[in-house]
Formats: sequence, structure tokens, C-alpha cells
Amino acid sequence: MNDSLNPRLTKGLLNQYPLIYVQSREEQRLERQLKQLSQIHYGDDRSILEWSAAEGLAGAETLTDPLAVVQAIRRADKACFYLLRDLPALFADNPVLVRALRDLYRDLAGKNRFVFISHPGLLLPEELKGQLWLVDLGMPGGDEILEYLKGVLAAEGKGASVDEGWYQQCATAMKGLTLDEIRHLVHGWSSEGRFDLQTVLPDIYADKTAALQKEGCLQFISKSIEVDQVGGLENLKEWVMGRKSLFSRQSFQTGIPMPAGILFMGISGCGKSMAAKVIASAWNLPLVRLDMNLVMSGAFGSPEYAFDRALRTAENISPLVLWIDEMENSFGYDSMSGTTGGSSSIFSSFLTWMQEKPPQVFVVATANRIEKLPAEVIRKGRFDQLFFLDLPADEERRAIFRIHIKAYGADPETFNMNLLSIVTKDWSGAEIEQAVKAARIHAFQEGRVFDEKDITYTSARMVPLSRTMEEQIKHLRQWSQTRATPASKKAA
Repeated sequence: MNDSLNPRLTKGLLNQYPLIYVQSREEQRLERQLKQLSQIHYGDDRSILEWSAAEGLAGAETLTDPLAVVQAIRRADKACFYLLRDLPALFADNPVLVRALRDLYRDLAGKNRFVFISHPGLLLPEELKGQLWLVDLGMPGGDEILEYLKGVLAAEGKGASVDEGWYQQCATAMKGLTLDEIRHLVHGWSSEGRFDLQTVLPDIYADKTAALQKEGCLQFISKSIEVDQVGGLENLKEWVMGRKSLFSRQSFQTGIPMPAGILFMGISGCGKSMAAKVIASAWNLPLVRLDMNLVMSGAFGSPEYAFDRALRTAENISPLVLWIDEMENSFGYDSMSGTTGGSSSIFSSFLTWMQEKPPQVFVVATANRIEKLPAEVIRKGRFDQLFFLDLPADEERRAIFRIHIKAYGADPETFNMNLLSIVTKDWSGAEIEQAVKAARIHAFQEGRVFDEKDITYTSARMVPLSRTMEEQIKHLRQWSQTRATPASKKAA
């Protein structure tokens, strides 16, 4: 059996269902699969008779009425596949058509004729639920994409332009795109004669970004942060780099147990969101953020539907890093009342999904007040590790200063790092970055290059979070001492 064939399609045929409802946006892909299935089933190249309300049945433009085509199929005696496009869109307010399909189901029993009804959405009348075999064609998988990609490049005469490694990387990155979208991408590369990975991978991610915009609640994060752009957090870096080799096509195929996710807790501004970007960059995976505010807004259907659709989409476009920011707020969990503010069903669905999700979706969740989350969230099996990100220690502050001073165009070697580390004791990484940024602006306004005097000047006019939220930070540190792994080797 061809690996690219949807197993539900073949199962419906083996079970002798004469009416098969296929949910898919990719009509050409469905047609290709039906042709393969027809060849296997009948042993020859007989045609598939296709119908749409616009073009009629197999070129018979007069046969555009849906009821008439159902009756024509009942009268026919040729064993073959029929494909009725978008017929479910005509079910509403047409009980006679629904009745005719129920009669067709009975009349085709044992006659080796099969009717495939396709539509992008699921519009299934109660009366037909017992007669229709339901198939969700889903998005093309990695093997199907790989096979199709090679075929398109061969047809373009460009197969010799790339090697097997190129195919493997592109096929993995293209998960979540339709075959039509892939074809358009390849046409663009062929016309411009550019196939280097540094060029094509950003194109792929740009198209995936556009595809995610159609789903609404998922956002592709294009900005990446390399590991060497992070000051401190050595324990976290070691954990991330130690698992880098697991997230490759070779590892996926060998069935090695994969890490499921990581949970970051800590003080605001200490790099939790940055860490999500670092993981995606280190593992060469796309980073996709799940916006729970949009899920709960109702703009994309009920919150439960929008959340489930977002998770299914994430599965379809995996491998990826799925980022859920400030999880205690995202699910509205209130530890005092034991409820999730009206989203308890979503919260329960998320816990179940974390336990059963595909291994190629790695979840990065962050929380500022993790004590508000129930114990079942952080138990092993859902998240592999819980890291606590504290205020940076002395050497970490120096490393952070070096990174941001260099980023703003100055030479870190000309700065007094001892002085800067002292004046910013108990500052977060975000606050240090802001001090350097403000110093750069201050020096620019005076028409000169900034130095450590500008940083000490701006630092003296800032109040760090450690001072305004001293009690909360102390409580968070106490909570984490026996419950979380420190992200840094040294405490602040």
C-alpha cells in the first residue's frame, strides 16, 4: 500500500462503505490519492467521475443539479469512483437531497461503486451520520511532502540542484503547508534559480506564518536568539544543548523517547520569554506562540473549539516549539478557589493533551506566579523540567552588560564591568538592557559615544523590581528552593 494514502480512505474502502465523506481543502491532493486507490482497488486506470455544481458530472454541464447527479449514480452500472465536490454545502434546507443519499447508500451496497463527497468543513446532517464514512484528509506528512517535493523539482528539471540533505530539511520545515503552497514555493525558487537553505528556509517560514494567520490563535515568532547571546543561565543552556540532537529527522524516525516540554518560572524580566526563543533557535525549530487571549476572546468560535483547533494545527505543522506565555494568566487559574475562571474545560483538555500529544511538539510554558497553578500541571510526564530563573548573579550581570553594550555599538572592553555590576546588584536582565539602552540615548542626545558613566547615570534614575516587589520575590525564591531546578549555576 502506498504510504502517502490516507489510512482512513483505505479503511473505508475495505469496510465497503459506499458513501465516504472526505474533509479537505486540497482537492488536487485528494484526487491524486483517489486515483492511486482506484488503481489498487480495481487493478486498472479507469477514470474517476467528478462532479461539481458549476461543471456538472464528468463534463456533462447539464447535469449540475445535485439531486439529478445522485439519481444518475443510482442508475449507472459501471464500477468506479465518483467524486462529488462541495456537495455538503447544499445539504442545508434540502431534505430531499439528504433522503436521496440515504437511498443511494442502500442501493450501492455490494455493487463495487463508491461515492466520495468532499468539502473543507464538516457539514454532516444527523440523518446521514449512520451512512457516511468520515475521513479527515489532514495536512500532508513528512514522507508525503518529501515524495511530492522530489516530484515537483524533477518536473521542473531542477532535481540535480539539491542533495538529499536539502530535501530532508525542507520537507521537515514544510510541515503545515499544503501541497499547493509547496508547489508555488518551488516554482518561485526555480524561476529565480535559488535553492540554498539560507534563502529557502526563511521563505518556508514566511509562508507558514501566513498559513498560521488564517488559524488566528497561533503566531509564528520569526525573531531568534542564539545561545551565545544569553548571559548566564548555564544550567539551562546545558540542558538545551544536551537535547539538541534529539530534534532531527533521524531521531524522529528511530523512535527515541522525546522530551515533552519545559516550564519556566521566575522573576519578571529574567529571561523566561527569551529562553523560549533560545530553545527554538538551538534546535533549529520554528517557534509558534499560542495566544490564549485570542482563544478566550470568542473571535474564532467558542474558546473550547478555538483551543482545540490551535492544538490540532500545532500537531499538523510539527516539529515545532509551542510557546504558552504566563500560563497562570492564560488559563485564568485561581488557586484560592480551585477554578480557572470559566475555562476549566480548556485547562483539563490542555493537561490531557500534554500527556498524549505527539512527541514532535515541544511545549515551552512560562509562569511568573507558579504557586497559583495546581500540582498536576508540574508533575513529571507533562513537563520534563521546571527551571527557576532568578535575578542574575555578579558574573551573569557582567555577561549581560557585555552583550547589550556590544549590541548598542560600543566596545565592552572599554567599560568598567566591576562598577556596572555593583550599581546594578539585584537587577533583572531586562532592567540591565533598559539601562544600557537609556545610556545610549542619553549619550546620543549629547553628541558622543556612551560609556559606563552614562549607564551609572541612567541606573541611578531607575528603581529595580527587586525593590518594589521585595516580598513577592522572597516568597517565590522560597517556593522554588525545593521544587525547581535553578537555571543558573550560581545564585544571585
